[in-house]
Amino acid sequence: MKNILILGGGTGGLISAKHFSEELAKDANIVLVDKKDKTEFRPSYLYVMMGYREPNQVSAPLSLIERKGVKFVNAEVKKIDVKNRYVETSAKRLEYDYLIIALGAETRPELVKGGPFLNPWELDGAIELRKLIKGFKKGKLLVAVHSTPYRCPPAPWEVAFLLDFYYSGLGLRKDIEITLVHPFKRPFENFGPLAAKMMEGLMSERKINWIGVGKNPAIAEVDSSNKVLITATGEKIQYDALIMIPPHLPPKPVAESDISDPNTGWAKVTPPTMKTKYDDVYAIGDVVAPSLKLGMAGVLVHSYFKYTLASIISDIKGVYLSNDFRVFGTCVMDVGGFGMAAACDFTKVVLGEAQYPDCIFLPPTSFSRVFKEMFEKQYFSWLLGYIPK
Repeated sequence: MKNILILGGGTGGLISAKHFSEELAKDANIVLVDKKDKTEFRPSYLYVMMGYREPNQVSAPLSLIERKGVKFVNAEVKKIDVKNRYVETSAKRLEYDYLIIALGAETRPELVKGGPFLNPWELDGAIELRKLIKGFKKGKLLVAVHSTPYRCPPAPWEVAFLLDFYYSGLGLRKDIEITLVHPFKRPFENFGPLAAKMMEGLMSERKINWIGVGKNPAIAEVDSSNKVLITATGEKIQYDALIMIPPHLPPKPVAESDISDPNTGWAKVTPPTMKTKYDDVYAIGDVVAPSLKLGMAGVLVHSYFKYTLASIISDIKGVYLSNDFRVFGTCVMDVGGFGMAAACDFTKVVLGEAQYPDCIFLPPTSFSRVFKEMFEKQYFSWLLGYIPK
C-alpha cells in the first residue's frame, strides 16, 4: 500500500481526496491534513458579508471525508521536507510516497501600512463587514485591492456590484459613492481588451467609480485617522468606509521548502502533471497559480487535476496518460441581482503562448445567478456527500 498525503482541505485538497479514494482505495492509504476542522465555499463569503448566507450554510466538517476512506488529520503543517519525504505537523510527523500540496494562499491584512482593515476574503471578516454595511447610510465607500495575486480575480467587482444592488434596494444609493481601486489600469484587463471594455460599461451603468493605479502593489499606505488612502502613485483618496482586499502570500511551509520559486515563494510545477522537481511531489490550486500565470480560482483545478491523478495512477497501476492538456473554467459573477456567466480557456496562457485567455462572457441574467447558488450546494454534495442547511 502506498501512502498518499494531501495538504489542504480546500477545493484542491478535496478534489484530490475524492478522486484518489475512488481510483486507489485498494492500493493506497490516503491522508488529508488541514489546520481547520471545516472546509468553506469561499465564493460565498461575499454572500455572508451581505447577510444572504450564514457561516453554517457555506461550510462543512472535513471529517466527512472519512466516509470515503480518507483519514483526516486536523493539524497545522509546519514543515515540508521533500528530500526526506515527510511533513511535520502540529500533531505528528507524516511520511508519504506521494505528496499533493494544496495549501492555497494566505491573506495577510496586517501587511497593509496603516491597517489591518476588514475584508471578506476570510469568513470572520465577512461576518464583521455586515455591521459596517448595515450601518453605512451616506458617504464615500471604497473597495481597494492592495496587490495581486489574490483569490478569485473578479471578486472585487462582485463586492462593488453587490453593494450597489444592496443600497439601491434601500433607496440609499444616491447618497453613497462607490469606488473601486485596483492595481490594473483598466477593469478586467487580465481577461483582455474586450473584457475590459465590457466591464467599463457595466461599471459606468451602475455609477461605480474606477481608479486604476497601474502599479503592483497599488496601495502605499492608509491614513486611518484622517480616512485617506494613498496609492502607489501618490494619489490621495478620501473615504468614509473602506473594504481592503489584503495581500496574499504563499504559506510559510511552502515558501521555505525546496519546491518553491526562490523569487516568489510560490510552488513551481511542470504542466500537465503539476509535478514539482521531485517525481513524488505535486502542487495544485492557489499555491501554484502565480507560477502558472493563472488566477487563483478553485474551478480551474477541476480541469487539470486529471493529469495529476493519471500521473500517480500510472506509477502505481500503469495507465495511459493523456496529452490533450487543457486548463479551463466556468464561473458566474454576481453583478447585483443578476449573474454574469463566463467560460475561459487558459491553456495557451499556461504554456506561454498567449497573454490573455480565450473567454466567452454571457450577458447578466437571473438564471445565471441561480446557477451560482446551485454550484455552492453542488460543491459540498459532490465532494463530501453533504448539503449545509
